[in-house]
Amino acid sequence: MIYTYCHRLYGADLAGAATLFEQARWQLSPDVVCQGAAEHLAALDVIRVYGDRLGTRHVVSNLIIDIAEDGATAQSVSYVDSIQVTEDFPLQLIFQGRYLDTFVLDEGSWRFHKRIVDADGVGDMRAHHTTAPAGPAAAT
Repeated sequence: MIYTYCHRLYGADLAGAATLFEQARWQLSPDVVCQGAAEHLAALDVIRVYGDRLGTRHVVSNLIIDIAEDGATAQSVSYVDSIQVTEDFPLQLIFQGRYLDTFVLDEGSWRFHKRIVDADGVGDMRAHHTTAPAGPAAAT
């Protein structure tokens, strides 16, 4: 699910990415908290799409998954770096942070329960978000 989310984003399948959070909470920042797929998709509405893809690649690494003893819940932590290049935007890192995920086993299948996006570096998001400021953002 962690990697499926990234693949769906890259393929500009924003609705498909949002469906992974149908029964989950997604916290992009203290100010942006979504519950369910519809709210998640609405939050993704600011993402620029270039034909059939985004200009970004979300690279997830250093993944650690801890499954609870009862086998019904799990938590994970991973690093995420978002790299972007477009026709008018040079290749560069535009975001770095961590995904703090919680999962539940629901009728034999795992699903997201909660994701917190913990950003510790934000770069020039103009080619990624329609609402991004004119200059590079300060690291958070």
